[in-house]
Amino acid sequence: MKVISGIYKGRKLKFIKDKEIRPTKDIVREAIFDTLREWIVNKKVLEIFAGNGILGIEAISHGAKKVIFIEKEKRGIEVIKENIKNLGIEKKCEIIKGDCEYEIEKLKNIKYDLVIGDPPYDFPISKLERIIEKIVKLNILKKNGILVIEHDRKKEIPKFEGYEIIKNRKYGKTELTYLRRIK
Repeated sequence: MKVISGIYKGRKLKFIKDKEIRPTKDIVREAIFDTLREWIVNKKVLEIFAGNGILGIEAISHGAKKVIFIEKEKRGIEVIKENIKNLGIEKKCEIIKGDCEYEIEKLKNIKYDLVIGDPPYDFPISKLERIIEKIVKLNILKKNGILVIEHDRKKEIPKFEGYEIIKNRKYGKTELTYLRRIK
């Protein structure tokens, strides 16, 4: 696996591919960062369901100034640490071990420009909705901040007060939903 674009384009990354931790497909990563390309520069990013950390690493590659990774699996955390060390981006990254549903509450005093997440395919939509509701309720995102969630295209992300869906794109079984905080 490699970084697909940005200043670290082509750099190899370690990853664990299994049912629990699987990397976001190249075409999906490319779509996300084509959409956010200039916007993401100097932004603060929170990657939930970090897994291998590839989305946060792509964000750094595109100029994000800081990325916080939340991951509960020890193997994923080890891979994230190794990848950020190999890229020399440790000062721009922080890793939080734990379930994002609970760890988000600890971050309520920090505002992010972008929250991005790729939960496991079999992740219950009701639990994903609860996590998004916490992000909304705790005002984790700055005004005009963006939430990008990768999910099964058969499961729709609901609308949330104070947020607008600005983009939906389908890639095979996967859908990307982009929500912007408007209030």
